[in-house]
Amino acid sequence: MKTKLFAALPALACCCSISAAPERTLSMDSVVLEDMKVEGLVQAWKFRKVCLDGQAYLLILGSNQMPIGIAPSFKEGKPEQCKAQGSK
Repeated sequence: MKTKLFAALPALACCCSISAAPERTLSMDSVVLEDMKVEGLVQAWKFRKVCLDGQAYLLILGSNQMPIGIAPSFKEGKPEQCKAQGSK
């Protein structure tokens, strides 16, 4: 039974990837809410708070200013809601 399930997983993954949502392009200027820099003795961390679909996220930037991670932003223990500057 387990071998049949594992054999079906690649086919399921293929079907799911075909029906993925369409790509969209957003301007960083229209979604940035705040820039932050946290400095330590050895390394500085750069965060950029962005608003995507009404939810605030922290974009973690590497030393070359390329994004290396993203995490939801919380305020008072709840997911932080936001409104992007460019949205109506």
